[in-house]
Amino acid sequence: MTEPTTEQTEELAIAFERFTRRFKVAEASAALQQTLNALDIQALLFINEHADCSLGDVARHLQVPLTTMSSSAERLVRRDMIDRQRLEANRRSVALTITPKGQDAVAGYVDGYRASCRAMLEALDPADRSEFLRLTQKIANYEH
Repeated sequence: MTEPTTEQTEELAIAFERFTRRFKVAEASAALQQTLNALDIQALLFINEHADCSLGDVARHLQVPLTTMSSSAERLVRRDMIDRQRLEANRRSVALTITPKGQDAVAGYVDGYRASCRAMLEALDPADRSEFLRLTQKIANYEH
């Protein structure tokens, strides 16, 4: 396989910059509806998929310090988006679960994200969409 050219790399960088901007707009729109920052949204997404996870689990997944994650969890608890529950087996451990209000926030974020994806795909004809998806999946699954 040949190396990509400088021009190809620059073209891809510009395209990804545009993609990123579109996704950030969708994320910001969902966040504004709930007045959440990006970290809080990512924490909600993780907790939604990993019921009864620990604060450490979320911090490791998001690659943030435990103190930062603790502040995020406190904000989400105050907004009634997650619950903290002490585990009977180990009173020092806390399990995080998402509340119905948190689930609504996640649904809004996911809807916005999907709408951005749909808008990008609408720019392509059906054959190009299939090829774009095939190539995107190839890149996503590539391990250097």
